[in-house]
Amino acid sequence: MMRSMSSPGRSKHAAIREELRAMVLDLAAGDPLPGERQLAERWGVARMTVRQAIAALAREGLVRSVHGRGNLRAPEPLQLRVRLGSFADAVREHNLEPTTRPIECVPDTDPPAQVAEFLGLAAGAPALRVRRLRLGNDVPLALERAWLPAALVPDLTEEMLAESLYGYLEKHDLLPDSGEESVVASLPDAEEVRLLDIAASRPVLRLVRRALVGGRPVEYAEAVFPADRYELWFPLRRDGD
Repeated sequence: MMRSMSSPGRSKHAAIREELRAMVLDLAAGDPLPGERQLAERWGVARMTVRQAIAALAREGLVRSVHGRGNLRAPEPLQLRVRLGSFADAVREHNLEPTTRPIECVPDTDPPAQVAEFLGLAAGAPALRVRRLRLGNDVPLALERAWLPAALVPDLTEEMLAESLYGYLEKHDLLPDSGEESVVASLPDAEEVRLLDIAASRPVLRLVRRALVGGRPVEYAEAVFPADRYELWFPLRRDGD
């Protein structure tokens, strides 16, 4: 039965957005929304009106579109504490199942200048460049690229990256114990749009980590996060503490 969407003081478009928002909030993360045609028939409006309401909720971060699966209830933003540690452990803290999709694990004889400078690489000394796509419950959460001194990780393989890089480093007494991290926001490039399954208009956060163990540089890492999937948490201390 078609429901009346009109009421004093609000437009039909606003009423549809409010009812759709209430419907979405009742869904669990990953649950699908009813199809556009079904919603249009329910409210007696054009599919374009429904599509606009869904797009508005997507801009709020409540809905995400997945090719082949339709419109889904988006997960709540992850409260990610910026710290030295395992990304997989941080994902598990949110009751999500972490998985890693290795993309590359190759020697890099010509790393970016800032990488070579931080890692203290002599001219011609290779770094090992690794790239990984990090997921939680099969939802892309981060695209990572890191460089490590090749001499420190001679047996690191792409298969090992599917597990935990920091687990590997810990077994080799290379687990970072200090470092720094910077964050900037920007728009994604075409590859990031494809791998992170986001719209080109969605902002991303770019984190750069410079990590050391015992004062020795061990990792220069870059990570790209969809901005609407995270709430970053920075522990603060007074200077000198």
